[in-house]
Amino acid sequence: MEGKLKKSKGPNTHSVWWCYIVAILLILIYLLPIYIMLNLSFRTLQDLGTKLSLPAAWNFGNYVEVFKSGDLWLGFKNSIILVVETVTLEIVLSALAAYGLARSSGRLAESIRNINMGIMMIPSVALLVGTYGLMVKFHMTNTLYGLALLSAAGGIPGTMFMYVNFVVSIPTALDEAAAIDGAGVLRTFTQIIMPQLKAVTVTRIIMSATGCWNNYLMPMYLLQDKSKFTIILVIKSAFNRTNGVGNLPKACATCALGLLPVILLYLFLQKYIIEGQIDSSVK
Repeated sequence: MEGKLKKSKGPNTHSVWWCYIVAILLILIYLLPIYIMLNLSFRTLQDLGTKLSLPAAWNFGNYVEVFKSGDLWLGFKNSIILVVETVTLEIVLSALAAYGLARSSGRLAESIRNINMGIMMIPSVALLVGTYGLMVKFHMTNTLYGLALLSAAGGIPGTMFMYVNFVVSIPTALDEAAAIDGAGVLRTFTQIIMPQLKAVTVTRIIMSATGCWNNYLMPMYLLQDKSKFTIILVIKSAFNRTNGVGNLPKACATCALGLLPVILLYLFLQKYIIEGQIDSSVK
């Protein structure tokens, strides 16, 4: 019968299953190093045979020794200070600059946006020699605030780029209504614009904090004083002391504990990303 509607073909079952298989394989590839690390952290020095099988006896002594060590807590303290300073500078400066750019028009604003995108294309390693020379000249090596300034400067272009795209999507009528009510630019930004940027703000906090916590290259070059070591440098020192095998289980326990804060941060903040998206859509 003419006029019969053709049934639309659903997704190919085989292609869907292949997607699942590839996804599972990728997950296993990512999880394998973590499994080996956790597995070794519960072993004794005499039980360092096959790294994929479960330990013959679960040894929690490695974690007890690491907890008693002052190096772990020193690394945590320095990394937390570094992350708080970096994230605060990056979010505040990027949000303010992005609001000004998003609400501006003309060649100057467009040029600043293009320059910002160009800076994002430059790898940080390419600037390492010049950056180190500047840090030495201004006596900012072996300081956490110097490293925080450097980390924030590296993250501001990407954060500002994300903020600009979000602020542009917010109607300017809100700014005009706030101005009619007598609100200044700063008050409009803090009380009207910034609450609608909750999703992107939380996303950038997670990305910036994780990148700063796991940063190895800059701390390795700028921090020679052990009292300023971040958690990544503490983990590096723990593995350096193994000398091939040495106390490898204890080093793996240090590494496992060093991962915990960023995982907990993500689990705590991920709900705010969804809440921010819902709030923005409602407003």
